[in-house]
Amino acid sequence: MSTNVDIKINKLELASELAHNRLLKEFDKRIDIYIDTEDCLYYTEEAQEIFNELYDHYLTTIELTKTK
Repeated sequence: MSTNVDIKINKLELASELAHNRLLKEFDKRIDIYIDTEDCLYYTEEAQEIFNELYDHYLTTIELTKTK
């Protein structure tokens, strides 16, 4: 059985999901993650900064693993 299998993914969506999941797992007890308004649920400024760093990390990792 070959371990070299190409899988098609949306790299932006994957990086976003990985960053979001790690943000919740590692920072949920330490910082406020969300601001909840009547119209929208969104990240606090601190959570958004952490998410952005995690997203950049995961996107770079994904892009470095692509096949040629």
